[in-house]
Amino acid sequence: MTKTLTEHAANQKRTATAILADLDLMERWRRFGRPVLVGAFAYDLMIDPDIDMEIYCPELRIEHGFQMLRECAANPCVRQARFSNELSGRDRALYWQLRYRATDGAEWKIDMWSASEDYALPRAENLIEPMRAALTPETRTAILELKSLRSTDPHLRCPSVDLYRAVLDDRVRTASDLRQWLATHKTGQLSDWRPRSLLKEEQ
Repeated sequence: MTKTLTEHAANQKRTATAILADLDLMERWRRFGRPVLVGAFAYDLMIDPDIDMEIYCPELRIEHGFQMLRECAANPCVRQARFSNELSGRDRALYWQLRYRATDGAEWKIDMWSASEDYALPRAENLIEPMRAALTPETRTAILELKSLRSTDPHLRCPSVDLYRAVLDDRVRTASDLRQWLATHKTGQLSDWRPRSLLKEEQ
């Protein structure tokens, strides 16, 4: 099972890379800011067909995002485009989404948040290096297995960052462990969380 999930994660990243190239998404965003691929793509932990991106802009303008959406929507594989202004919400950023139908029929969701370059709230880009440094073969395996189970078990549903926190900080390894952990921990919170092992090394 572990080998299969590891291969699946590698295949998902290859597919995601091909989708990004087909849409020329990084270059389209570079006209307006600094795009950063974050989340499971950055950690090599891809199970679900999702791509996450943050874009930090010297001048944050809604029309720039709509220009990107319009150009990408011309691609026949793009099935849906979405925008939400969350500047007054908890995220204080602009949200963009594309739905892309891959050659194998799978529908990919591409979530993009654009914000000012001086964005003061927690940034996913700041978690990339700490996550990559903290992951071990054992914790990587546990995360992939739990992500796979999460996709079919509603009792395991939680944001990926909370799943990482459970595995890396609290030694959660099984579905039963995760259910118990979720019952006693708040999830879905904006935070500057970093793996506890790295914080100890820095002290």
